[in-house]
Amino acid sequence: MSFDIRNYLDKRKEIVDRALWEYLPPDEAKTKLQQSIVYSIHPGGKRLRPVLCLAASELICGSHKNALPAACAVEMIHTYSIIHDDLPSMDDDDTRRGKPANHRVFGEAVATLAGDALLTDAFSLMTEKLLKQGVSPELILRVVSVISEAAGSKGMVLGQAFDLEMDEGEHLSVNEISNTYLMKTAKMIEASVLSGAMLAGAGEEELLRLKSYSEKIGIAFQIKDDILDVTGSDDTAQESREKAGAKKHTYVSVMEIQASKAKVSELTNQAIVELESFPKDPNPLREIAVWLREREE
Repeated sequence: MSFDIRNYLDKRKEIVDRALWEYLPPDEAKTKLQQSIVYSIHPGGKRLRPVLCLAASELICGSHKNALPAACAVEMIHTYSIIHDDLPSMDDDDTRRGKPANHRVFGEAVATLAGDALLTDAFSLMTEKLLKQGVSPELILRVVSVISEAAGSKGMVLGQAFDLEMDEGEHLSVNEISNTYLMKTAKMIEASVLSGAMLAGAGEEELLRLKSYSEKIGIAFQIKDDILDVTGSDDTAQESREKAGAKKHTYVSVMEIQASKAKVSELTNQAIVELESFPKDPNPLREIAVWLREREE
């Protein structure tokens, strides 16, 4: 029987959505700041990062129970990042997920504060819930270290700084672009996978293989986004093309479409190889990698 990846993604997204609804209930958002936070966290997008966190936990121990607080935390951090990315001082986007960007509804100042709150509260929520679940303080500290490094100046924030430099029109090599994608996108995907695996009791060799898997699918994910920005026919793709123009350097602008597609397939295949030695069924993580390669939005 073939693995139903769409059903798996939908079911795990529902789990994450319910938990985030509990942690950040919209009906309790009384202040403008709280309303700004829930505006972006609900209903959310694909929930890719938290789903990867749950899938990695399931691969190691067959359950995602302990990983759910970390899954919600990485989604909160991701949401903070897109609120800030949309600001006029960053990517200057007017829409996100088919509706006005946060700063267009609540103003730049409140949107900035909402992002700040989501980033900080992610760690507070995660540590509180994990302690209540009986997870050891030492393991919680290790998970916090992995996620915070991926989100900060050695990961996503650094990647955003590199991304801003890609707008300046100077020639960039493929390696420089790939490194930007590693920092801006893949590092938080890596932290999502590793945190789920760590909370499930993964050993060091397993973590190394999952680190390689997640870095590869993370870079492939961003290259695929570049491809869709060029080949897509919807309004979002059109807006991306207009905003990028001929100025911004991407993997596609340097390597062209066919070579970029080949790179996505190469990275996906390499990522899947990293899963072969796990004793439990790696279908969810394997099929997520394939789904990311084949997606059309």
